[in-house]
Amino acid sequence: MKRNLKIIGLAAVLALCLLLTGCYQPPDEVNNGGQSGTTSTPFFKTIEPSPTIQVTPDTIPVDVQNTIGINNGQGTAQPTQTPGTDNGWGNWGSEPTASVTPIPDVVVLNPSTTQGNILTTDGTFTAIPVTPTPTPAPVTPTPTPKSLQRGFTGSDAVRAVQKRLKELGYYKGSADGDFGPATEEAVKAFQKANGLTADGKVGEKTLAKMNGTSAVSAKEASSGTGTGKTTAKPTSKVTNTPRPTATPDLTKDIYLERGSKGKKVETLQRRLIELGWLSGSVTGNYDETTEAAVSAFQKKAKLWVDGKAGPDTLKKLYSSDAPRTSTPISSKRETLEMGSEGSEVKQLQQKLKELNYLSGSADGKFGVATEAAVKAFQKNNNLTADGKAGTATLNKLYSGTAKASSGSQINLDNVGGNSSGRDTSGISSTGYITLEDGSSGEQVKTLQKRLKDLGYYDGSVDGNYGDGTKSAVIAFQQRNNLKADGKAGPATQRVLYQSKSNITYGSMRQGEESSAVKNLQYTLYELDYYDGAIDGKYGQTTADAVRAFQIQNNITPVDGVAGSKTLSVLYSSDALPATAANPNYGTVQYGDTGLLVQEVQGCLIDLGYLNEMTGVYDDATVAAVKAFQGANGLTQDGKCGKNTLQVLFGY
Repeated sequence: MKRNLKIIGLAAVLALCLLLTGCYQPPDEVNNGGQSGTTSTPFFKTIEPSPTIQVTPDTIPVDVQNTIGINNGQGTAQPTQTPGTDNGWGNWGSEPTASVTPIPDVVVLNPSTTQGNILTTDGTFTAIPVTPTPTPAPVTPTPTPKSLQRGFTGSDAVRAVQKRLKELGYYKGSADGDFGPATEEAVKAFQKANGLTADGKVGEKTLAKMNGTSAVSAKEASSGTGTGKTTAKPTSKVTNTPRPTATPDLTKDIYLERGSKGKKVETLQRRLIELGWLSGSVTGNYDETTEAAVSAFQKKAKLWVDGKAGPDTLKKLYSSDAPRTSTPISSKRETLEMGSEGSEVKQLQQKLKELNYLSGSADGKFGVATEAAVKAFQKNNNLTADGKAGTATLNKLYSGTAKASSGSQINLDNVGGNSSGRDTSGISSTGYITLEDGSSGEQVKTLQKRLKDLGYYDGSVDGNYGDGTKSAVIAFQQRNNLKADGKAGPATQRVLYQSKSNITYGSMRQGEESSAVKNLQYTLYELDYYDGAIDGKYGQTTADAVRAFQIQNNITPVDGVAGSKTLSVLYSSDALPATAANPNYGTVQYGDTGLLVQEVQGCLIDLGYLNEMTGVYDDATVAAVKAFQGANGLTQDGKCGKNTLQVLFGY
């Protein structure tokens, strides 16, 4: 035990000695060569602290960040040497021949902490705080705007909005993607018309409305057919404004076809009407007309054409880019036939050309070639081949299921190939022949001079019937209630020259056929009473036109026979056109007698309203006239005025 204590005590003494030995270190001096007046200067002299050099990890290569000193990545920094002298490090015991630049305090950084160590003159390291490079504050991203608004430039989204606003008629500028004042005003106008807050910003609600099927266009808004909200106070009388078709629920497969009925069909028809594919009223019955409209839509939309409204058809129909048309399928159309003229006939001809039934130039005149093409179309599409383009024919023609011709085409441009049946060549009466486009000679010069004297013509009197002369004739005809076709026929020239007729004419009646009948038909056509074929055949249409002329010009008897009295007025400048101001008609009434009473009674007998002709407008005639008026929607006063006579005589 005692022995162990001695060993421990000895060990403690040795440790103390070693400790005391390390507490003293003699100065390491450099001999200055023993020169008088000099003193020994310690090599590592105490120096004033130099400014702390802070080094960040960004400026020190990783492999030298923990080394002492900085010298191009090497270890200990070397003293600066004066050129031409020893560097002072070769002989530690001799006086240096050059001044030595002291080693500055060098900061050594620990890249994993925020403080560094400084090597001082005594060779120790002192920890010092190092100001860290400030970490940039996190940048808060600019929030994405929830709406498109003024100031956006070069934006595809803005460009899309501008295009849509142009489609709806609110924006007139270019779709350049710059949201400027014009775009803002267009947005405000759209919002106002569609019952939205008019702030000029395109948010979610505005965008949804703009791209929806119920978006109110500028035209609808101006005409009052839109659905935008209004702040106007309602009046006592409420007018129901038509509303755009609401989009049905298309999440379920819907199939509508011929025979379907109900609300879904009503919605379908309303949408077809809205897009221009169907005309008429909403019935809720999926009939032949609705099927034809759906077929036409399918063809335009490049869908399978079957006339059935299935999921694909309905999806396209209720989309914002559903195709529109200006040629609707109708439940009732005006019949186009021989002699018809105008834009509808031209459209008919163009459609027949598309289906290879016609070729040549569509001239808007329903003549022989057009009639033949219509018959061919009707036969090929299982329709009644009468050559008349009625409702059924036109609906089939403009539907997507019309069959094209596989045979030869009928050429509209052949000479006489599309004669309208109103051939005016050779038409003459009381010395006047028909002058028209292409005519030339002294009679044309006389015509031009007369038109010029009256202020209708300002061209040269050259005897050539061109566009200028035709325009002047049309203006004259319009002013004088004549048929404005640009042809100077006998009736036009009689009014123009204020001529009278002193000729005694023979009578013409139903069943006759001659050139005189052809002259009669054309004169009635000029005065706007007749619209049939000018073929020289005195049929029912011609007789009805003569009756209408007789009523308008107060000629009795009203029998539809073109007698001398009727023709004398017809072929004079005194003849009143059908559209002229009403003359002072003599009303036939109770107590009257004469030929006109007999004509009235004769028609009433033919129609089954009267039993016998007396030639006197008696009680039985008054009762018969009242019954006739009631059946025809006329005022039941028992008197035969103009309206009653026109209906009674078939005009």
